[in-house]
Amino acid sequence: MNDPTMHTHRTPDVALWDQYRALREQWTHEDTLVNHRVSWLILSGGLLFTAYRAEAATAGNWLALAFPLFGMLVAGLIGVAIHAALAASDDVRREFERAGLADLAPLAPSSRLARRGRWAAKALPFVFGAMWLLALLGSLRS
Repeated sequence: MNDPTMHTHRTPDVALWDQYRALREQWTHEDTLVNHRVSWLILSGGLLFTAYRAEAATAGNWLALAFPLFGMLVAGLIGVAIHAALAASDDVRREFERAGLADLAPLAPSSRLARRGRWAAKALPFVFGAMWLLALLGSLRS
């Protein structure tokens, strides 16, 4: 009844599962960081735009210049943080594939369509930066 020849499927080594869980946890962590950083970008951009529209026109020219400059700085810094988390996520995926863990259990789809889902996180800092640049140019014109 306990004949080892009866089993045709070999259970993967516990160490492989431990490595899988560790890499999966790291990958999830990096994905969460991207999510939080995109949320920070949207929230800070929205708050800054609201304050800019409410105060810049009435408070004088220095605020009309300061808000866009600060907005571009925030978009740039958060953009760097987003790209760092995406690069770390790519590193985790490469380690996962190098270790042969994709045969054990796939981490996530790696199709072209799935990679396109990262475009928004990559592009949003540039979109916010461009909007702030337009606001700055508009302030300089007036």
